[in-house]
Amino acid sequence: MDKFRAKQVLDDCIFSAYNFLAKLMFLANSEARGMLKGNRAYENKHLGERCFILGTGPSLNDLSDSQVKALGKERVFGLNSLYKAEIGKQVTPDYYALVDNNFWEGLQHTYGEVVEAYKGNAPVFITDPRAKSIVENVAHAGDVVYVYAKKYPVSEVSFELHKDIYALMNVVSVCIVTAMYMGFKEIYLLGCDYNAFCNFGRGHCYDDEDELEEVSFNLSFYLKYYHITTEFHYLIAKLAKKHGVKIVNLTDVSLLDAYPRRPVSTIL
Repeated sequence: MDKFRAKQVLDDCIFSAYNFLAKLMFLANSEARGMLKGNRAYENKHLGERCFILGTGPSLNDLSDSQVKALGKERVFGLNSLYKAEIGKQVTPDYYALVDNNFWEGLQHTYGEVVEAYKGNAPVFITDPRAKSIVENVAHAGDVVYVYAKKYPVSEVSFELHKDIYALMNVVSVCIVTAMYMGFKEIYLLGCDYNAFCNFGRGHCYDDEDELEEVSFNLSFYLKYYHITTEFHYLIAKLAKKHGVKIVNLTDVSLLDAYPRRPVSTIL
């Protein structure tokens, strides 16, 4: 066994032990378990339906007016700063994911800005339990789906959101497993360019200059991050196949190869 394989085996053993401890901690956390019970209201809520997950890649700007209009009639997941983009102003997401630590540690204002952007039709937030007090203090905020993800994926991932699931390190991944929990059988990805490691995080479907001023990640970080999240996408694809869920990447410039690709024109 070479040293790289040995390291992988050792890591898997460590993370398996970590997951066992995480399970015990979750069982002891009555507050978290109580919060997650509310997610049951969304279990299979959209059984058999299809949805679209909108990333924030610049490719979203390539959609035609008719395609954007068609999205307005679909079930849509938005995420991060989509509300700043032109398409985010034309399409109102049903669900909105904010799962990065920044959103409850330094960018708490984002929740209120999302609600304001969609005014009387605020989307259901998908976020971490640590953001509970923030969401509760946002006027006119709607319902919330809390994602408690403390386990590390060794050989599988899960979508039972009323339990402790596996951490996925990527908001699109979280949206996918949430959609699976909700019963969607067709999940389409748009704006998931998945190439930030090629441009050091630059380039979104909105003006990202202010965000970039706070970014100091180097190539090593991006390559490591994308390696890990790509492995997790492969596990998601495996889970989807097991449950008869079709995930299709409609982002023609995307480097993500975990899911089959199709031209967006064949769907919208």
